[in-house]
Amino acid sequence: MMRKFKVIIRGPKVIDIGYRPFLAVNAMKIGIKSLYAYNMSKDGEMVVVLVGDEEERAREYINFIRSNFAEHSDVASVEEMAFEGEIMEASEFYKSLQFEQITKAVPYIIEISKDQKRMLAKQDIMIEKQDVMIEKQDAMIQSQETSIGVLRKVKEDTSAIKEDISVLRKDTSESLYEKYEELCREIAEIKATLSEIKAKVA
Repeated sequence: MMRKFKVIIRGPKVIDIGYRPFLAVNAMKIGIKSLYAYNMSKDGEMVVVLVGDEEERAREYINFIRSNFAEHSDVASVEEMAFEGEIMEASEFYKSLQFEQITKAVPYIIEISKDQKRMLAKQDIMIEKQDVMIEKQDAMIQSQETSIGVLRKVKEDTSAIKEDISVLRKDTSESLYEKYEELCREIAEIKATLSEIKAKVA
């Protein structure tokens, strides 16, 4: 026999924590034929669940609702009463709930997309800064290479100058020695001439 029930779940935290999707998933597992759930915040938070099915299956689902609560919820009480109105087919409720959840998610998806664009813009700026830094590093490396080249040239020139000085010293030493020997010969000749003059005078 088809029975209809209204179940009211009250508590400080039963809205905006995914309670209706939790109810829908578990109604689907049990195979409930008619189902509708909606939120109310009059006199505190509450989730109202309308259930229609064979009494045994409906009772199984209501017992599940009484003993199992959605994650992150804070439930104070679960009330059950008979219901006389119309209840939509569970499959239609699943579709409407899915559409509602997608509609709720769209603004978050758009915001995430905006955040991603902002992050990409920041990354582009960072990449540009990195490129500038790399260019500066390249310039510094080229400057260092130029400095090293100049230092090598100075070293080569210094070595050449040292060689020239060494040759010059050698040449100078040989020239002075030759002049000294020549001077000695001249002095010896002068002494010999003086000796001859003295001998003639005597």
